[in-house]
Amino acid sequence: MALCLITVLLSAGCTTSETRDKTITTSNTSSSSPTTDSGNESSWMTFPITDAITGKQTSILDLANQGKPVIIHTFAVWCPACSMQLRETAKLLNENPDAFTVLGIDIDPRENTAMVKNHVEKNKFIGVYVAAPTDMTRSLIQTAGTKIVQSLPQTMIICNKKVTYVGDGVFPEAKLKTILTELC
Repeated sequence: MALCLITVLLSAGCTTSETRDKTITTSNTSSSSPTTDSGNESSWMTFPITDAITGKQTSILDLANQGKPVIIHTFAVWCPACSMQLRETAKLLNENPDAFTVLGIDIDPRENTAMVKNHVEKNKFIGVYVAAPTDMTRSLIQTAGTKIVQSLPQTMIICNKKVTYVGDGVFPEAKLKTILTELC
């Protein structure tokens, strides 16, 4: 599977898309956990993840249960569009400290926590950044489909116990702000 993921990542490259305003909202239930389009909590949300900077272990579900929206970006350290997206999101976070959580998930199986830490520190990104365990990436693909690894960056937002796939490409700070306002 890892070889297959590497092939997909390399063949897709680091791309941006003009389908930025295409938002797909998933279902909502009264459970305490965020839901996906199947209405069930996805295992990718419960995998233990380790913050590359602090070394603290958590899960996406733990972050979502803190009550703030969670902006999730998939990325790879080699992807310039990903770095652009993370900078745009950092601007929004600087403008609204503590209003939401930023989670960067490096889905390139060739990269590790040390590489993510170096990239985050070098670029002074704000948020929680992790190297995704392979099983977590597999689960994410099962939930969101292969589009989640076919181009980078991808953006999802967890708000009001709903997981919304926002799209691929770079979303400017103002667009992210608008999306958050609409969803939350």
